[in-house]
Amino acid sequence: MLYRFKSNLFVPGHKMHNLEDVQRTDVNALIIDLEDGCPDDLKKEAPEDLINNFKDGNKFSKPVFVRVNDPITDLGREDIDLISDYQEQIEAIILPKIQSFDSLATLATKIAFEDDLIPLIETPRAVATVDEIASFKGVRGLFFGAADFSAGLKAKLAWEPLLYARSKVAIAAAMYDLFTIDAPFFFLDDPEGCEQEAIAVKNMGFTGKACIHPSQVDIINKAFEPTKEEKEEAMKVLKEYEKIGGSGVIKVDGKMVDEPIAEAMRLRLELGEDDD
Repeated sequence: MLYRFKSNLFVPGHKMHNLEDVQRTDVNALIIDLEDGCPDDLKKEAPEDLINNFKDGNKFSKPVFVRVNDPITDLGREDIDLISDYQEQIEAIILPKIQSFDSLATLATKIAFEDDLIPLIETPRAVATVDEIASFKGVRGLFFGAADFSAGLKAKLAWEPLLYARSKVAIAAAMYDLFTIDAPFFFLDDPEGCEQEAIAVKNMGFTGKACIHPSQVDIINKAFEPTKEEKEEAMKVLKEYEKIGGSGVIKVDGKMVDEPIAEAMRLRLELGEDDD
């Protein structure tokens, strides 16, 4: 389901000892970060720590995404090679610095995760070609990287400068029925801001958001969950729509309802389903 991964918590690859604590949260998925969240002097050890957790009876109770280092570098290729034997235990691999369809297609032929790819859309060129990247057959979802994109754009890391890029990612994903993960909210002491941004990206069409701290998990889950009133409205609209055979046009509480509106109500209810 598209809405399976609403909250996605980054776990630095060198801090695998925190697994027990983070898995007690209601997070939908873990992102084991071998790239930016891992200090340079520990990047070689981090993949081994991850593998040991798979070997030792698989200590993961949540779906696992793995963000590797830039796959065109030696370090990135080593990451991919090391974890390839455990692809059945990994939900998908997050690929940073993907620039185009061609770069992704060339890379995909060389790695084991050819059907479980999540390109990280984090450069101006990637945003410009995101609809082509999304069309690649091995792509399951798109991840928007706000920090790197804003740096590449030489823009402020704020909502308005990134609105166009987020819109392009959401539209490209919708074209190919992919899930989407928005960048984390970086200001840990602003829970209201986190909630507002999560609601905003949900309303834009994103199906999930990343977290950088366990305190953000419940905020994001709640933001993506329809309210009781929204669920009741959706159920009422669909009930009345089915009374006319599930086609045509009907008025419900003064609002016109046709098939596109009915589909929006179905998606609203899907957001509220328990995907665990």
